Amino acid sequence: MCVPYIITKLLNLFRFYFPAPIDPGWNDPPKLSYNPGTTPNKPRNILNKRVAFPLSSATSSPVAMPPMNIPPMPAAFPSAPPIQVPSVPPQEINVDSESTLKEVKQILLEFLDNSSELGAKANDIRRRIGVMEEMWSSGKLDSRIYVQMKELAHALKDDNPSKADDIHRALMVDHVSAVGTWMPGIKQLIHNCIARSELLSIDKE
Repeated sequence: MCVPYIITKLLNLFRFYFPAPIDPGWNDPPKLSYNPGTTPNKPRNILNKRVAFPLSSATSSPVAMPPMNIPPMPAAFPSAPPIQVPSVPPQEINVDSESTLKEVKQILLEFLDNSSELGAKANDIRRRIGVMEEMWSSGKLDSRIYVQMKELAHALKDDNPSKADDIHRALMVDHVSAVGTWMPGIKQLIHNCIARSELLSIDKE
C-alpha cells in the first residue's frame, strides 16, 4: 500500500472516534456530562445547619427603657382625730346607807337561820356578812352596791335565786375589789336557795 492511502485511512478513523465538536442549535437539549468519580451535588438541608455563636463571653445588656414620668401620688388625707367623749363620773345614787344596810343584813341572816342544811358553812357565811357590815358602815362601799345588795336580798326572800345569782355575778365583775372578801358567803346562800328550789320542783312532780 502506498503511504497516502494509509494516512487517509488513519485520518478517517480519527475523525470517527474523535468527531469535531458541533455547535448546538437553539432547540437542541443540553448535554449532561457524567463523571463516575464524582457524586451528583445534593441540595443541602438548610434547617440542619448550625448557627455559629459568637465566641465573646460578654452578654448583651438589655436595652434601658427611658424613665417614665409618673406623677407623684397624692398625699393621703389626714385621718380625723378621734372624737373624745368626756368621761362622766358615775352619778351617785342617793340611798339611806344605814337603813338599807339594816334591811339587807336582816334578810340575809333570816335566810341563813332558816338554812339548817348548810351545817358548818353557816359560821363562815355569818362571818362574811359581818365583814360586809363593817365595810358598809365605814363607807368603803359604793352606793350602787347598796342598791344591788338590796335587790339581791329581796330576790332571795322572794325565792328567786336566778335573779339573785345574776346580781351576784354583776357585782363580782364591776366591784370585785370591794365585794371580793365577803361575796363568797352570799354566793353560798344563793346556791343553797337554788338547791332548795330544785328539790321543791321535784317534790311537786
